[in-house]
Amino acid sequence: MSAQPKPLPRESSAAIPGELAALLSAVLCFGLAHSAFFLLPKYLELELHADPSQIGAYFSATWFTTVALVPVVGVWVDRHGRLPLAFVGAVALAATCAGFLAVDRLGGLLLALRIAHGAAFTAFFVATSTLAADLAPPERLGQVLGYYGSGFVLSNSIAPALAEWTAARFGWAWVFAAAGLLAALSLVLLAFAREARHEPRDGRSVPGIRAALARPGFWRVLAVAALAGVTFAAMFTFNQPFALSLGISRVSDFLVAYSVAAVIMRGPFGALADRAGRMRVTRVSLAVYAAAALAMTRLDSLGLVPTGALFGVAHGLFYPVMSAAAIEGAPADVRGKLTAFFNGAFNAGFSLGSFGLGYAAESFGFPPVFGLACVCSLAALGLLPRRAPEEEPA
Repeated sequence: MSAQPKPLPRESSAAIPGELAALLSAVLCFGLAHSAFFLLPKYLELELHADPSQIGAYFSATWFTTVALVPVVGVWVDRHGRLPLAFVGAVALAATCAGFLAVDRLGGLLLALRIAHGAAFTAFFVATSTLAADLAPPERLGQVLGYYGSGFVLSNSIAPALAEWTAARFGWAWVFAAAGLLAALSLVLLAFAREARHEPRDGRSVPGIRAALARPGFWRVLAVAALAGVTFAAMFTFNQPFALSLGISRVSDFLVAYSVAAVIMRGPFGALADRAGRMRVTRVSLAVYAAAALAMTRLDSLGLVPTGALFGVAHGLFYPVMSAAAIEGAPADVRGKLTAFFNGAFNAGFSLGSFGLGYAAESFGFPPVFGLACVCSLAALGLLPRRAPEEEPA
């Protein structure tokens, strides 16, 4: 009979576990490659002459893919481990970036690459965020997930700003080539990360999807995530074409302000929800979401930096807090599915919002789109459960 694998050594709960370093470095590199594509609406409008509905369709293709893959990825990561799927995601993103070098028009190749991008992101994000949760001391789960998310959020500011500068001076091919190299670097860094193999509880098989969805209150958490995703879609997808329509040419200012504010929320304020309560902090974040969407309707007078910063405060609080609430108290062999479903619900709202609101923007203009986003945030606030889901029934 083979010996049981030993869990990874943990440092004291007063410190972030040391084995997170390689993982977070890989996340940052992957995030830089992934976030370069947040400038895609500008690329589609200026280089491929896409209209708002086409921008929404191509931008949302990635996020529709993440939703479709949720059941497969969640089950796989709980049964077979986190790191193998993270490797798959990094390889797929590198290949996707290389594929963009051949894009010269709207059409099938562009759509296929956006779908591949969605598959790459889903595999990498679910695998690495679940691994980060595994490595976190239970009393600092929210803070560790905040640090994990900061890698992506920090890249949200750095990558689009550099991509915009690079595209203006050297062309978009250099943007896609650099993104591919960063995705490849994340693959190398993953080789230095480790994970503990989790054995099924009491000799039982790994719980399935039904067991994960049976957690009390989890469906309301998913509904809140989806509505927040619609607001995120409006702000993230359509701030660029709206700004361009107002004569604002440097659109990356919004992403820089958003990212700086979000990193501050997830860094210095990362432990706030662990002390003050997850649902209380989430209520505040959803109210700020609504305020940010309303502020965007006045972009001509407020500008990209204040609206981006307000949006960053909202999302910097919301996503790590609700991610922690979704998995808090759950066994290791269920966390992958819960993470996948939460991420899938958010991306369902993101993809449907990007797709549907593109047609709304084309018919009615951009301000009504942000008004609808405000309504979605308020609806999420009304649906928010009083307490986080408890551990699933045995």
